Amino acid sequence: MTQVHHLAGAAGTTTLDATCAAYYASIARTDESSDGTVRHRLRPEAGDGTIEVTSLRSGFHLVRYDVAFAGGHQVRYAFPGDHFELEHCVDGRMHISEAHSGAGGLHAGTVALSPRCATEGVVTHGDGERYRAVSITGTWTGLESYLGALGVDAPTDNRPESVAREQYLGRSAALRPVAGPLEEIFVHRRRSPGRLLFLESRLVAALSALIDELTVAPTPADARDLALDDHEVAALHRVPALLWRERHTPPTLADLARASSMSVRRLTTGFRALYGTSVREYHRRRCLDRAAALLVETDWPVARIGHEVGYASPSNFGYAFRRDRGTSPARFRQAHS
Repeated sequence: MTQVHHLAGAAGTTTLDATCAAYYASIARTDESSDGTVRHRLRPEAGDGTIEVTSLRSGFHLVRYDVAFAGGHQVRYAFPGDHFELEHCVDGRMHISEAHSGAGGLHAGTVALSPRCATEGVVTHGDGERYRAVSITGTWTGLESYLGALGVDAPTDNRPESVAREQYLGRSAALRPVAGPLEEIFVHRRRSPGRLLFLESRLVAALSALIDELTVAPTPADARDLALDDHEVAALHRVPALLWRERHTPPTLADLARASSMSVRRLTTGFRALYGTSVREYHRRRCLDRAAALLVETDWPVARIGHEVGYASPSNFGYAFRRDRGTSPARFRQAHS
């Protein structure tokens, strides 16, 4: 039976602190370390993995998830309008059901931003399904104060309700630029004197990308603009999984269109509307993001990692990785281990 947990209150309040403490105590053993991070290691009956919480001097918390819950997992939440949370899913899937916004979720490569209004609902993890993500939590007023101290005008969150809802449910590609800095936080393992400074720098980079997106008048081209049918949207959501499954012999756009019962043009325009990028670019990004995680999380040879994410030769993988990250796979591993 899926166990249901509860979180409520505003960031920094005794209410939220108490519900978080009770939540972690019920699912994990907690280790406090000297590097500024509290690690909650799941108990065997709760699943496998770790939730790491790092408190920064800026007042924000970085939460790193690398978990697979046993028997499924649900967390009911109720947050006030000042609650701020920005989350990037590196791998896996999490379902969100909110009382006012509806249903959605995060999957690999997506980003969610909380709206500036009270929210209540439930997040659900599937039985045994690994979820890897990074979240920045705090308050909207705290964000304004932090930016003000840096001499930056806080952006006015004047997103239309429909746009805020899409971004909250992980359906908008507009926040994709935020994913890069958060991905770097996820793969960073180096315990060095400069660790907290590095994390603060990635926080600033993520917030910089967020501000750029919030200050631009949103012009989303979502599925409704193209009048996509529900079965077409469902088919498009299956394309990333199909590409990943067949990554060693990538299907052509024509193959994907046939598998989706769509024309090539319909597939490409619909995919860009849903994901904010082309089919090939989305898949390339997913493969290289996965490679970056494997370089840090495993001791696999670089050639094996390149093959795992779909590259036919080590040289092709090395060239693609250097072009994307600005450094070789070996140097990336050394810098983040």
